[in-house]
Amino acid sequence: MLQSSKRAPSFADVLTSLGLMVYTAPLLLLHAGRQSLIGTDEGYYAQMARGMIRSGQWLAPSFLGEPWFEKPPLNPWLIAASFQTFGISEWSARLPSVIAGVVGVLLTYWIGRKLVGPRRALLGALVLPTMYLWFFYGRVAVTDVILTTLELAGLGCLLLAVRPGWRALAAGWGIAIGLGLLLKTTMILLPAVATLPWLIWRNREHRLLTNPYLYAGLAAGVGLFGSWYATATNVYGALVYEQLFGHLFKLGNKEFHPVGPFYYFWNLPANTFPWTFLALGGVWALQREKKALLLLWSYPLMLLSLLQLFSTKEPYYLIQACPFIALLAGVWIDHCWQRRREYSLAATSFLVGLVGLLLVIATPLLAFNPTWVDGVQLYLPLGLALGILWLGVPVFFQVRRSLPASQTLWTVSLIGGPYFALLLAVLTTFLGDFYPDFKAFCQQRLASYIDPNAPIAMVYEKNGERVSEFIALTFYTPNPSVQLDAAGVSADDTQRHWWLSPESRQLLDKSGFAYKLLAEVFGWTLARRPVQERSIGEPG
Repeated sequence: MLQSSKRAPSFADVLTSLGLMVYTAPLLLLHAGRQSLIGTDEGYYAQMARGMIRSGQWLAPSFLGEPWFEKPPLNPWLIAASFQTFGISEWSARLPSVIAGVVGVLLTYWIGRKLVGPRRALLGALVLPTMYLWFFYGRVAVTDVILTTLELAGLGCLLLAVRPGWRALAAGWGIAIGLGLLLKTTMILLPAVATLPWLIWRNREHRLLTNPYLYAGLAAGVGLFGSWYATATNVYGALVYEQLFGHLFKLGNKEFHPVGPFYYFWNLPANTFPWTFLALGGVWALQREKKALLLLWSYPLMLLSLLQLFSTKEPYYLIQACPFIALLAGVWIDHCWQRRREYSLAATSFLVGLVGLLLVIATPLLAFNPTWVDGVQLYLPLGLALGILWLGVPVFFQVRRSLPASQTLWTVSLIGGPYFALLLAVLTTFLGDFYPDFKAFCQQRLASYIDPNAPIAMVYEKNGERVSEFIALTFYTPNPSVQLDAAGVSADDTQRHWWLSPESRQLLDKSGFAYKLLAEVFGWTLARRPVQERSIGEPG
């Protein structure tokens, strides 16, 4: 059965929600506009959204004039709406993800409030933004946090539909699935399937499978996607199917990023440390308390099992499990401070304090020997801050009998450690600033070489190691025209300016193609067609 608070939301719950917004927003918002866009996939979505605004064609995403159906259009639509409202910038490109990141934390609290009660739900909601996966992908203009927030909204509708008089809200689950299809096609089907064990095995309690609104919502949600798909197919033909579902089949059958079958077993704990380990304790605690909260543990377990079946494995696929890991970690934190839980509290304090001590010791060692770990110096202040705060966890455990506020301070030290380390990263570094050279040149120096509104062709040889640079440079170029390779440059006499990748420039030099070099940025060459000299007697 649902182990939930039966009381209606109170003024305290509203204040809690506002507090969670204030708590989460700085991690996702601060300096989001100062960091340059990642090429893939962030630059793709932003450039397609800019193209929608300039062309006025919103039916299908396009990149440099070519239709692009590897993903449906919901994320470019959201970014384009943000561009129209706030102007074209990194900040407005990332705003839909930021909003979804904050709303996802609120939904985690309200779902947890229904399942495990307000106190544990609050602890879980405080944990969620401190997970690196949620923090990083909530700051970039990609689909994964938005998708997870849609999933949470759908689950919230199902939990509310159990109440008498609220049955119609079951339709929200199906509508969320439809929006997920418009966002990331069949990836939304994985969390839908992960919901089935709870829907089927607990049907005697919630009766959702006999709720007609559930099926009406599914029909409406699938209809949303189907309407767009049919309209796009009518305009673009078989290209929609070939790109949209052909890409999906490739992901399922071909290993694009060979990481081995055990990738998630280490990547999930690493990207959510220490919360996955505490979440396992939360599962154990619920079993000890005889609270069979099937949805809370079966959903992430089923989801992870389904993701394991895909040959292509990516860390951001795991974001969908993060809210449930956070809630289970909140269960464990609360469990540790219940009566007769000395061993649980001591073990957690010891392990977290040990990690804190290792970080404090490692910081000066790496500061004097930075060659041990490449690029580590940027993160040393963050590791030191985290280590110092986590040293407080065993300290407050030791003084718990003499200090009335020790429980609060222990919890603040445990959750505040990663929170303040990430906040320090946002305030003091350009964490995730991938292409500042492209951004600075196009915004500050390009106009000194050519008219910034002049069309510039983007030239590269479709080699994988350059694709992210190509996409980022395309977005920062004020007026990118078409995509070419070196052979296309030689054959096309309509373009006057080019961005040449290093490989393209090398091929053009070998062929003897004449161009005038204007500038070089991050290995790429800004060039233009040379002005033809007029011969004597030629008309002026």
